[in-house]
Amino acid sequence: MSGGKNMDLYNICVEDNNITYSIDKLRLKTYITYSTFSELEFRFKTCWKDYVKQFYTSNRIKNFFYNYNIEIEEGKSFYFAFLHNTEKRVDNEREEYNFTIEFNPNKLKDNKVVMYLLSLSGNWYIKSYDLAMDLKINILDLIVDNSIKRRKDMKIDRHGFDDLTITFGKNDGRVKVYNKKIESNLNMMGDLTRVEVSRCLEDYPIKEIGMYKYGDVFPEVYTNNYLFSFSDYKDKTTLAVLFAVQNGFPITYLTKSYKAKIKKMLTGGYKIRFNEKMARSALSRTIFYYFLKNDLVIFR
Repeated sequence: MSGGKNMDLYNICVEDNNITYSIDKLRLKTYITYSTFSELEFRFKTCWKDYVKQFYTSNRIKNFFYNYNIEIEEGKSFYFAFLHNTEKRVDNEREEYNFTIEFNPNKLKDNKVVMYLLSLSGNWYIKSYDLAMDLKINILDLIVDNSIKRRKDMKIDRHGFDDLTITFGKNDGRVKVYNKKIESNLNMMGDLTRVEVSRCLEDYPIKEIGMYKYGDVFPEVYTNNYLFSFSDYKDKTTLAVLFAVQNGFPITYLTKSYKAKIKKMLTGGYKIRFNEKMARSALSRTIFYYFLKNDLVIFR
């Protein structure tokens, strides 16, 4: 693919068994005073005014009152907000309110603006993040199963031959699988498919990141290269079902018995083994990268 971007995809990443793990989106929360926020606003009205792509206020109860969309350069943007509309305002200059920032660590590495915002406090909490797991394989050579969560909400958006996006689930544990090479217009040899899992942590303190456990929150993904054995041909119906699954028919739509048969055939050497330790390491290393030099943060 000519004219594309290079492979500088990651800020912090870890690799294991030909899978690259990184954090693709990070939402953090802390509390600051009105005075601190006023000083921050002054910067964005003066020396950083060219970075402000959009500023707006909102009175909707689910939103923040002050909202900023910041664009450092094309393709490198982030969002921050102050004072959630569920918070009661009090006449006390020491009162602190919710300050939240959401950014992509893979795109905003050593950015001075992001680093300044993160230096405003030592008590940060992880609200949510997206774990990205990149496979050097074409998306058409993967079989994604969402039946482990007993959901039938899989959605497949097709835009071309291997330009497709598979999504299922909501909130914590939401899964998105897509052709990363096409999505990011990468100038690279071979293929790259991203398996993305969204995690919601409900205010996990960053100072305790060393004790964080990711858990077994992974989708079931198989490589689509099952080789038929002679015994497979004894059950031609199962063989036909396998052929259908290999050509895009969702496993979740199968009957319970055929689902079990197909998954048994694929599990052996064809199930991709995601690593909980690597997932945890990708998050902790990212947190350390941004906060290790913050003297206000004392890690446990």
